[in-house]
Amino acid sequence: MANAGYKEKVTDEQLHNLIVSGIENSTGDWLNSSDLTQERQRSTYEFAGVPDFHLAPQGVSTIVDTSTTEVVEAYTAILADLFLANGKLARFLPMDDNSTAFKNAHNASLITNYAIFKQNRGWELIQTWFKSALLWKNGVVRWDYIEDFHYKIEEYDEIDQDKLDMLLADDNVEIIGDLDFTNKYTEASSDPLAGMDPSVKLVYTNVRIRRKNNKSRVKIENVPPESFRISRDAATIEDASFVGIQSEMTRSEIRKYWPEWADDLSEDEWSELNNEETWLGGTSYSEEVSSRKMVTGQEYWKGSSESEGGYALEATRPVTVTECWINVDRDGDGIAELKHVIIAGKHILFEEDVDLVPLASITPIDIPHEFYGLSMADFTRSATLASTAILRGFVENTYLTNYSPKLADPNVVDFSALQNMRPKQIIPTNGNPNGAVAAMAPEAMAQGTVPLLNHLQVIKEQATGMSKAAQGLNDALYISGNSEAKVAAVQTASQKRIQHIARRFAETGVKRLIEGVYHCMRESLNKNIGLVDNGIFYSINPTDLPNDMECDVHLDIGENSNQNMIAKLGKVGGEILPSLNEQGQGMIVKPTAPAVLATKLIENLGLDSNDFLEDYTTNEFKDKAAKALEEQSAQAKQTADLEAKKAAAEAEQVSANISFTQAQTKNTYDDNAKQLAVSIDRHFQEWEKLKLEAGKEGLDLGPRPDYSAIIMMAKQLIGEGQPQPQQPGPEIGPDNLGAQ
Repeated sequence: MANAGYKEKVTDEQLHNLIVSGIENSTGDWLNSSDLTQERQRSTYEFAGVPDFHLAPQGVSTIVDTSTTEVVEAYTAILADLFLANGKLARFLPMDDNSTAFKNAHNASLITNYAIFKQNRGWELIQTWFKSALLWKNGVVRWDYIEDFHYKIEEYDEIDQDKLDMLLADDNVEIIGDLDFTNKYTEASSDPLAGMDPSVKLVYTNVRIRRKNNKSRVKIENVPPESFRISRDAATIEDASFVGIQSEMTRSEIRKYWPEWADDLSEDEWSELNNEETWLGGTSYSEEVSSRKMVTGQEYWKGSSESEGGYALEATRPVTVTECWINVDRDGDGIAELKHVIIAGKHILFEEDVDLVPLASITPIDIPHEFYGLSMADFTRSATLASTAILRGFVENTYLTNYSPKLADPNVVDFSALQNMRPKQIIPTNGNPNGAVAAMAPEAMAQGTVPLLNHLQVIKEQATGMSKAAQGLNDALYISGNSEAKVAAVQTASQKRIQHIARRFAETGVKRLIEGVYHCMRESLNKNIGLVDNGIFYSINPTDLPNDMECDVHLDIGENSNQNMIAKLGKVGGEILPSLNEQGQGMIVKPTAPAVLATKLIENLGLDSNDFLEDYTTNEFKDKAAKALEEQSAQAKQTADLEAKKAAAEAEQVSANISFTQAQTKNTYDDNAKQLAVSIDRHFQEWEKLKLEAGKEGLDLGPRPDYSAIIMMAKQLIGEGQPQPQQPGPEIGPDNLGAQ
């Protein structure tokens, strides 16, 4: 008994009190009492350029600087392009290295993207989500499974029993109204004289059937900022003690969704849910909604007024409904479970156990340990206000220059004529007008006004990261002398902050949305979903897919983006693996490496690898791959051996050619030497013979010619040498022939 107090079961009244306390201790806008409301209103007026609220004019000009509009729209366009360009936001990763895991991951990605972009208006929803965060600090979306049925009426003038039975065999077909029937003879037995019993056919007339088409799906919708509430001490949705959405529903809608509860209420109990401010010719007033309506030129007024026909009808009277997620111990086991509760007034309309809060939030600039962050409008506010003041000064100075105020003597000049001057107008005067009217010259603009505007532009770009270079508008980047690499480096550096915000969105709210939609489909949609992707039809049942699967956002930025991964894998397949094979190191490559490489390349291209490749994880494939790799290695080794033998043979041939050439050269040299010796010997013999004959005749032949001079003369005659002055050389004779 002593421990009973620690396991107290929470009653309905206590639950209601906890929810009311959660609302009071949360941040929100339902009562128009939050500072957050005024911050978001300022952003709305700055974005729309409306001269109201804190931008109300103090002089003639109503101009408003467009810095907030430029930055928010630029970020929205860039982020929408990064996330939504290809209509594929969800990307699940396989949890195992086999084809089944890859197929499951691919199918999970397909059905999640189908739910976001086909069953819901994904592009519009997510673009609005992003803009809400960029403009109003945080953007919140929710998802939930809804049962939605579309009905089609079919009418038949006549239908026989068999065809009607075939139609009614479908559980989604039912008859509307009464059945009228008649008997008709068949053609084969229409003659009563045939001696056979007449056979009749039962035919139904004027048959109306209703065919039900199940359109149940996971619905995604944006949560208006004024409707969302979260406990003040929360940093994320997961750790919040209270998360709620406050909205209005009509009595008719409450009866439609919770008939078992609404049927038991008396009129007095219904009246407790309303007050005169909410249904007697008026509406629950929201300043944020009013601001949005006003900037778009609409009048904010819901419901009917007495002047327009009296009070709202009973079925359309609005009721404030609070839908919340709160941890509470309802079963008395001492452990608080997460509950999804919907209340109206003091009545609990709905209650169920849930695993998570089906909400996701994003913020562009986070504040550590706080749920709400800063918007891009917060960053541009100082520049917007300062630029607006300066621009208004410019406009008013120009206005005063063109329409300067006048000083006039009322006794001389007619004031009404001066105030409404027209061309060729005659202004009556009473006396001499000279000096009766004088213009008041406006003060000159300060010289530092234009430089100050330029400085404010620089401050805005530095504060928001949305510079001209980031938008491709900086012409100075393309002047002569800036290389393509330099321009790319500048633009890449300017995109870092944008990529950081995109990654923050992806890793927080977007990933939570993807995981939430996938798990909601697995738990609620037990039917095949037919869809077409890249021209291929798929029929996928969400319940057949794994419960736990790693989720990634299909965002093509960063080191592991699709383009970078494709480039890396291409380098592996185009350079590294072929180089290893060429060098005879193919033995260190895994047998499944080519298949893994091809699989990853195809997956990064956004395609299903199972449509192109076999399952490389089976033992059969591994054995075939190992055998093929062994054959390739053997063939490579054989080729290398043949190349080595060929190189050795070529070296031997070259060596033999050199030896042969050297032998030929030596033989030629020996032959030439022999021929030269014979020639010299004959020369000496002929000279001696001539000398003897000349002596007999008593003649003197003179000195014997130098043999080297004769050789030089011969070379000159055949063009192999240059003419040289003749130099006396040693006389060649039998005694010194060997020396020569």
